This record gives sequence, C-alpha cells and structure tokens, in this order.
Amino acid sequence: MINTPQSIAAEHRELHETLARATAEGGEMAAAAHELERALAPHFEREEQIATPPLGLLPALAQGEATAEMRAVLPMTDALEREMPQMLREHEAIRNALTRFRATAERNGREDYVRFADNLAAHAREEEEILYPAAILIGRYVAQTAPQQQ
Repeated sequence: MINTPQSIAAEHRELHETLARATAEGGEMAAAAHELERALAPHFEREEQIATPPLGLLPALAQGEATAEMRAVLPMTDALEREMPQMLREHEAIRNALTRFRATAERNGREDYVRFADNLAAHAREEEEILYPAAILIGRYVAQTAPQQQ
C-alpha cells in the first residue's frame, strides 16, 4: 500500500535512462551527464525511501480511508520532515550540475538534452512546491486520523 506512485517511479526511471544515454555518448556530454548522475543518484535513492512512498496513500486518504496500517508511513514522513533542509541543499547541487549539463547540451546542439534539463529543473521545483509538502501532510494526517495499531 505504501509504494511510490507509478507515475513518479516511471519519471525517475526515464530520467536515469536519459542520463545513461548521454553518458554513453562519450566526450563532454558524457562528463556532464556523469556529474549530474553523481548528484542525482543518492538524492533519488533517499527520495524513494522517504519522500515518494507516502504519496501512494493519497487515493485511499482522499476517500477517507485512514487505517492503522498506514501508520507505517510515519517514520518516512518524520524523516522527510527532518531531512528537508538537506534535500533542498541537494536540489541546489543538482541544479548546479544541471546548469552545466544544459550548457554542454546547447554547445553540442543537443536540443533533446536541453529539453531534458528543463524538464528535470521543473521536476525539482514540483518536488519542492508540491510533492515534499504533500508527503509531510500525509504523515501529519495519518498521525492524527489513523487508528493506533493493536
């Protein structure tokens, strides 16, 4: 029940696949992609541990189904709330690597990677503005409304 929504998991897979393609190209494009992947990989890993799984509860919670089993999300959302400043610092490092990746893509006439960079920047903003706050609110809601496990 507490799983990353498929739409988010698919988006993360696609991001990694695009970076893998850029890395396979060699040269400065590969170097920029590798730098970006180094910034992204640990961040995505932690995000997939604590930030995105709580979002899988949204459909059930929207229908008023707060269950005792949902309380399993609380360590995740508590960790996200504690680690939010670090997650945002990581976004800044990702943005810096992304700026260099985008500039490299422009120099190499790779409009596909320029679009990818723009989409990844939008993805990070979406996490900061919507996904992380929503995950934290899910934890707070579950803590207040879900029955205690017996």
